[in-house]
Amino acid sequence: MTALDNKNDKNNNDNHGHEDRGIHVFINRKRFDLPDSTVTGRVLKELAGIPPTDVLFLREPGKDVVVGNDEKVTLKNGDHLYSQPPADYGSVSPEASSVLDGLDGFTLHRQPDGWTFAIDDAYELPDAYTPRVVRLLVKLPPTFPDAEPDMFFVTPIVRVTNGAAPRGTSSTTLLGQGWQQFSWHLKPGAWMPGVSTFRDFMRCVRSRLEKRD
Repeated sequence: MTALDNKNDKNNNDNHGHEDRGIHVFINRKRFDLPDSTVTGRVLKELAGIPPTDVLFLREPGKDVVVGNDEKVTLKNGDHLYSQPPADYGSVSPEASSVLDGLDGFTLHRQPDGWTFAIDDAYELPDAYTPRVVRLLVKLPPTFPDAEPDMFFVTPIVRVTNGAAPRGTSSTTLLGQGWQQFSWHLKPGAWMPGVSTFRDFMRCVRSRLEKRD
């Protein structure tokens, strides 16, 4: 093999290694090319024009994962990420998939009045809350998915860093047990029948909890 052949082989190997590192991902359903698979949430937000105060989610089987601004995440080719504003009233990112998408890990409790209670027995809260792991309940109306879910509930009762109850919470009884109700609602028109999914609603729930108040 000649010196030129060796040089060409080295260039090919270098180019191949570079191609292996570069991937593409989808952020809010728009494609972006990344030079490396490991990146921070802040870089992803800047790339997609997302405000730094919004909450960024990486879609994973079952539950989405929050990606913090200074947190490094290793992405795979074709991964999907979504953002939500950290407000009391969420908005739903349209996504063409099953309305039951995101119910993995939840058990369904049918009620005599037609409502269904979806419960996650080990939902992990952000680090500002005590305790960190709770049961989380979402009430699905009889006409779900045409009608949107509303509010969410946790047990046991949680507190934030200063020892106070989170803003907009109260006590109620469901399934013969005490729950802490988060009086929180979607914006009017945010829920889109035939498009919005349970996973979309859970992203909004997480955005509310990420406010840590």
